[in-house]
Formats: sequence, structure tokens, C-alpha cells
Amino acid sequence: MKKCPYCTADIPVEAKKCKFCGEWVVPAGSTTSEPAELNRTVQPPTQGPAKPCPYCSALIPVDAWVCLYCNRGVIGGRPLAVGMIVIGAIIAAIFFFGLWLPGWMDMQKKHNEFDQQWNRTNLEQEEFRKLHFPGQ
Repeated sequence: MKKCPYCTADIPVEAKKCKFCGEWVVPAGSTTSEPAELNRTVQPPTQGPAKPCPYCSALIPVDAWVCLYCNRGVIGGRPLAVGMIVIGAIIAAIFFFGLWLPGWMDMQKKHNEFDQQWNRTNLEQEEFRKLHFPGQ
């Protein structure tokens, strides 16, 4: 086993291409290298801030969703934030429309029924007072 010069992964000695980062490597004992058009650089394509890919350690732009070299999704950054916001909104909607809103509507209905019964009882008491205690 030898180390890939680009991503430092362990690869077989006779390997021509790293299976982790996709870079062409020179096999041990060989003096010829691959054609220049097949070699890729590990430098980011932009001059902005970069971060290492968690899978192949290549430098990629900070706001990348997919690694430019190994084509794997990069967890973190904007995709994670967007996903968390969407999940939070879904949970809030389920709570609001599935749990809180029906309970609130039932409570409003019970409050209205109680208010009607309270008003009816007050009227009955007032009529009773007028009937049985006319001077007060």
C-alpha cells in the first residue's frame, strides 16, 4: 500500500488512479505519467473561501453542496440549514394544524357554551329574585 499524494488515502502500489479522490497517480516503478489533460488539480476553482471535503479532503468552495472531485453531497452549510428550516416548518405546521388548532377550537366551543349557560343562569336568578323578592 502507498499513500495518494493528493488525498493521503491508502491505495494499492500498482494503482494508476486514486479510487477516493479520482486523481491520477504514478504507479511504483513507472517513470511515465498520465497525459496532462487527465490530471486534475486539488485547488478550488474559485478564489473565495474554501473548506476540505469530508470524503476526499479536496478543497472545495465553502458554499458547495456537492464535492467537485468525488461528487458526493457535502453535509453542512446551506443544505443543512435549509433542511432544518423545512423540517422545523413541517413540525410547526403539524403541531399547529394537527394538535393545537383543533384543541383550541374545541376549547372555544366549550367557552361559548359555558358563557351561554352562565348568561341563562343569571337571567333565571334575576327572574327568581323579582318573583320572590319584589321589594329589593
